[in-house]
Amino acid sequence: MQGKTVILTGATSGLGFEAAVKLLNLGVESLIIGSRNLQRGQATKTELEKLTNRQGVIQVWQLEMNSFQSVKSFANRVNEELHQLDIALLNAGIWNRDFGVSPEGWEETLQVNTLSTSLLALLLLPKLRSSSSLSDPAHLTVVSSQQFVRVKAKSLRTVQPLLKHLNSPQTFKGPKQYGISKLLLEYVLKTVAGLVRNENGTVPVIINTVSPGFCVSSLGRQYSRFYERWATWLAYKLFARTAEQGSRSLVSATYQGVESHGKCWRSDGYLDESVALTTGAEGKQFQARAWTEIMNELEEQSEGLKESIRGW
Repeated sequence: MQGKTVILTGATSGLGFEAAVKLLNLGVESLIIGSRNLQRGQATKTELEKLTNRQGVIQVWQLEMNSFQSVKSFANRVNEELHQLDIALLNAGIWNRDFGVSPEGWEETLQVNTLSTSLLALLLLPKLRSSSSLSDPAHLTVVSSQQFVRVKAKSLRTVQPLLKHLNSPQTFKGPKQYGISKLLLEYVLKTVAGLVRNENGTVPVIINTVSPGFCVSSLGRQYSRFYERWATWLAYKLFARTAEQGSRSLVSATYQGVESHGKCWRSDGYLDESVALTTGAEGKQFQARAWTEIMNELEEQSEGLKESIRGW
């Protein structure tokens, strides 16, 4: 990590915070934290500096993942101000119990976990590519979840446009929607991973995802009813990894080589997707459909995005 410039989102708590500690201790030259709340981001910066004794390394930039404009502004700043970008570790995400709509008109889980994360990833790719070399390729690593493996085909079978179908309170169930949002994200990243591969098989930027497993975090903070908090506490005690343990997966994913391109990393290997909707004939049909619809939406937000990917 010596001399590297890293972007990390979702770093003000939990796994993201612990990943930031590790990255700083590993010697990154510059760590840019994307934060919705700048005051909280600055408090995180102060705490990280005290824990790691690394001064003058961390920057906090505004990033609201519920807003396409904020994502675009953040990416524009990256392209204008950064000389290089070696690693983008996109960790920001939500898991809502209740149906809520973003300012953009999308159900919030889809907005943050799928659409905004996909847009940010695609907008960062040019800077990652210009910073990359065959001997030291840049990394785009996005936090996913093994929950996407559990999504059933019936959740995606619809005669409506897929995104419209999933953007409805009638089809919304919090835990299910979280898994679906990560599956759609996997569809985007796996498709992009295939598109950016050079004709000779080389990879200009390593694109992978990571599933840290079930970890103690504030991800499901909407689940605040007494019985929900009790059940969560018990599950954490019995089954969960700590945030520090989960963050090891995040950081180790950024060390994986070309063999990880287009795959989902865990703590000690790759996630088994043999029964997931990322494989099989119907899964591939869902992937093609999701890719088309998501890119049509993102193209409306950032004109020329499709052509920039094709131009690789």
